[in-house]
Amino acid sequence: MNAQLSLAEAYAWRFPAPDTIRKASDLVSLFRREIELVLDAGHLAPIRLAFGDIIEDHYFLYQEPGRILTTLAWAWPYLTPDQQARTLAYAEAELENPAYAPWAPHFTMPRYVGARREWYLSTDRWGEDATFGDFRPRLHTLYGFWLFCYRSGRTDWMKRYYESARDFYLSQHERARLYGDMCGHIAMARLAEVNGDTTTRNFALLRLETELLDGLNVENKHAFARNGLYGWDAPYNRLPTNDMYNPRKDGWIYRGFIFLNMGPEIARFLRDSCFAQVRAMHEEGKRILPLWWLMQATYYPRWTGDESVGVPSEAFGMYHPVETWILQAPADQLRRYMRSSPTGRGDCYWIEALVQTIEAHSANTRWIDVRTQVFPPIVLEGTVSNYAPSYTPTLRLRLQPNPATHQVRLEISEPPAVPLRWQACDQQGRIVTSGVVAPGQDGVLVSLNHWPSGSYLISLLDERHQSIHTQTLIIP
Repeated sequence: MNAQLSLAEAYAWRFPAPDTIRKASDLVSLFRREIELVLDAGHLAPIRLAFGDIIEDHYFLYQEPGRILTTLAWAWPYLTPDQQARTLAYAEAELENPAYAPWAPHFTMPRYVGARREWYLSTDRWGEDATFGDFRPRLHTLYGFWLFCYRSGRTDWMKRYYESARDFYLSQHERARLYGDMCGHIAMARLAEVNGDTTTRNFALLRLETELLDGLNVENKHAFARNGLYGWDAPYNRLPTNDMYNPRKDGWIYRGFIFLNMGPEIARFLRDSCFAQVRAMHEEGKRILPLWWLMQATYYPRWTGDESVGVPSEAFGMYHPVETWILQAPADQLRRYMRSSPTGRGDCYWIEALVQTIEAHSANTRWIDVRTQVFPPIVLEGTVSNYAPSYTPTLRLRLQPNPATHQVRLEISEPPAVPLRWQACDQQGRIVTSGVVAPGQDGVLVSLNHWPSGSYLISLLDERHQSIHTQTLIIP
């Protein structure tokens, strides 16, 4: 089989691991603050970007179930021990929720369930039922799942969720053709390898080989982004107001959608095999948007609508991986791109660019074989960054809304040995009720006078008032 999979074997098994990072402490501090906003908020709803003057021009980002796992995976080595413990609980809560895990049955998450990413409050729920993004790629979230398990050391999760991950892959593999979604084939091969499933591993490698060969010509990937499999399912050319390949947008918009969510393995392939094509496309993109990294720049690119003004964070997902992994821009250059600010809480593309900038400060980066090597510790400013967090995986909250009595029972599968606090926050982050779980107590009854409809974040806190488990409660 190796003779038939020369490209797939070259890129399927190795992952870059930095060793010593210096002179990036300011970026790490900034980064930790951004992650803290995510952990404090709990499950995040997609963000709606309104850059035009027509309310029907809906543009949403981070709709794909499980998308936040990729961000948390890149974040892992640079978190404090407390943040790592909270991140494990956060990730597990996402994976245990059938609507938020990467293998969720729907292409997009509910748009107004969870904490808002926007910095502002809105009394209206614009675009809640819009079909925007229904066919955008989503197999890359499987790579985010693998990446989180690998970088955090939770390889047991690769086994726990394997059947769900495999079934999801088999339902989506045909659509995973863009550079940013091809990492899903890599993830499936790695997950299957861990689980001894040679049939699925070999199938994923064959699919990866096919897409790598097709990807030797960048125009092939543009064709899929524009047309999809059948025309009506085009990932980036479907809605009348946001058809990204419409000639009306020629020269106004950079069509780097084919690079969105790209991992370092596929970027390495592009550097090895398609460098001239990608560089020419990238330079044209920078001619159109010289300040692509400045989210607040008042460009008129017709990006989020025909008369929209401004650049969404997708620009970071298009330009920055090319700058980092293909052009291999130096760390000081990548730093300049981080002079802007994220568009909202949990701005995945922006945060991931920040991590890639931090890792660009590494003294050395090795490509290690993920089949035989765990993700190694990183020495960060003289301190090893891979901590062993204090985490209790058997701790659970079970929410059981009772509309008749307006009460919710919080059940704890393992009664705590010490007092724990709990609290419920509304969509604006305000604490609406709180209390204490006594040692040995297996549950508490939460009562709020006529829970208003909406989503609530229920948190369990340790003695230091640090969150150790969160779950979203939906009151219809």
